[in-house]
Amino acid sequence: MNRLLIPGKYLQVMLLAAILLMVKTAMGQLDKADVLIRNARVVDGSGNPWYRADIALRGNRIAAIGNLKTWRASTEIDAAGQIVAPGFIDVHTHIEDNEAENPLATNFIYDGVTSVITGNCGSSHTDAAGYFKFIDSLRVSVNVGMLLGHNDVRRAVMGRANRPATEKELQQMDSIAHAAMQAGALGLSTGLIYI
Repeated sequence: MNRLLIPGKYLQVMLLAAILLMVKTAMGQLDKADVLIRNARVVDGSGNPWYRADIALRGNRIAAIGNLKTWRASTEIDAAGQIVAPGFIDVHTHIEDNEAENPLATNFIYDGVTSVITGNCGSSHTDAAGYFKFIDSLRVSVNVGMLLGHNDVRRAVMGRANRPATEKELQQMDSIAHAAMQAGALGLSTGLIYI
């Protein structure tokens, strides 16, 4: 029976070569993306100055940011001279009762706004849980945060009465505010020239 005898040092070299081949194969898989944005001026929102980088996307996730010259993708975008940012927040948005007209929110998206805060000036829906469910059902393309409007909370309990609230009415308003905060409202807004 013939045996193949490999001296120890050659075995080590072959083992090292096999490991390097596996690492290279794994790295090759890591160097693939669905979309590559090249030469972007990245403004990351940290407060630091912009920097030039490539951005690799896999699905709807960022896979890597940096010098990605070894990466490949089926779609490559040259962003030279363009800014790439994670999105801007419009903190004073009045979308109440207009959400269904443009669920894609193109008026925001085209300006780079990816998040909006509604319920400003004391005006909002008082059922925050129901409002968020409604927003989710529309599949609105921007993130929506909500402030609970003081005017609508007061109107829900007292109508348009122009007088101080009773203790019972204050408790009812507190209950509405508590439920809204539990549902995810970010705070309370006022519009002191209104109700």
